[in-house]
Amino acid sequence: MSRFKCILAVVFLAISPWLAAQVASTSNAEVEKRVDSLLSQMTIGEKITIIGGTNTFYTQPLPRLGIPSMKMSDGPLGVHDYGPTTAYPAGISIAASWDVDLAERFGAAMGKDARARGVNFILAPGMNIYRAPMNGRNFEYFGEDPFLAARMAVSEIKGIQGQRVIATA
Repeated sequence: MSRFKCILAVVFLAISPWLAAQVASTSNAEVEKRVDSLLSQMTIGEKITIIGGTNTFYTQPLPRLGIPSMKMSDGPLGVHDYGPTTAYPAGISIAASWDVDLAERFGAAMGKDARARGVNFILAPGMNIYRAPMNGRNFEYFGEDPFLAARMAVSEIKGIQGQRVIATA
């Protein structure tokens, strides 16, 4: 599946209330067929529009195809942008525990916060591996070890997406 088709599939799954209720019984082939159908109906302009943002942290809607706007949030340290929020520990702190269950519970808590605020997807987790000490966001990542970082990222993503919220790694 192409990168664009993957993005559209994730968007479609996240925004369709009916489909959200049916996801457990929907096969990948059915989802891909629906995505192909939507893509074939979209103009080049609509394909560009859907990946662009509008206002603050919203995607562009495509009313002609029944695709509403989606709400996103910055997220490596919690669900931000919409009033008071819980400040979660940085990724490096979670990785220092080597506890993948903790990382999944952390993700689930962020997913629940997102759902409570009507957020469809979180811009998290941050997954860079430390390469340059002058990077101002290193604390959001899971460290220098690729194996540990991968295990923690997968667990956090499972936790977030287990709450029907998209994690954007």
